[in-house]
Amino acid sequence: MKIALIGYGKMGHAIERIARERGHEIVSVIDVNNNADIEGEAFASADAAIEFTTPATAPDNVMRAAAAGVPVICGSTGWAARRDEVEKRVSEVEGALLASSNFSIGVNVFNIVNRKLAALMSHLPQYMPHMYETHHVHKLDHPSGTAITLAEGIIAENERVNSWADEGMVWIDETNASKTPQEIEASIEKPAMEPDALPVLSFREGEVPGTHTVDWDSPVDCISITHRAKSRDGFALGAVMAAEWIAGRKGIFTIDEMMAELL
Repeated sequence: MKIALIGYGKMGHAIERIARERGHEIVSVIDVNNNADIEGEAFASADAAIEFTTPATAPDNVMRAAAAGVPVICGSTGWAARRDEVEKRVSEVEGALLASSNFSIGVNVFNIVNRKLAALMSHLPQYMPHMYETHHVHKLDHPSGTAITLAEGIIAENERVNSWADEGMVWIDETNASKTPQEIEASIEKPAMEPDALPVLSFREGEVPGTHTVDWDSPVDCISITHRAKSRDGFALGAVMAAEWIAGRKGIFTIDEMMAELL
């Protein structure tokens, strides 16, 4: 199939390599210096576009791509305030959009496990959840979009958890590298939060591509689930698989719909 890339940073390069490995052709690469090419013939010839840019640019990129008749996979996060506007515009032009905070197949399997565990814990009030996410030092926003998605999954499935609370961000260096996330959490000043809130603590360390852990803690034990990305390739592969899935479709889709077909 023919794929267009919108955004050509580290993720864009990883997506390009994996798309070619899977036998696909990259027909257009849109970056900051040639954004007008979204209206070009090469872009319009694509079977799908994969968008990884910024919260400020993603909404307009998606709407312009849809107007060009190209289904869009969007991995940019942080534009929830414009989500309704974007989806309305995509629908008006009979386009296709699948936007997700994380396209990694492993992360989405992890999200399914997370929701099922949260539902089980509804019957065990002695367990309460905590979440920890770790990313590279270049990621300054927190919590991660994936952490928020995981938190929303827990809230949806567990009647004792009604919100999530940001505990802040901690930089990992030689002073605290030997400590566990739980030990670091115990040592920092945490914001006030409701008793039914899920605490989410963020860490920034080196070039870590992404680690998410959910602890269900009780007075006598702890049940923990973790997803640890080894590289960006998992995110890139999932995005390419999503492009393969959305080609030829019209409408607004979710990663859960794609995963339901894959599984």
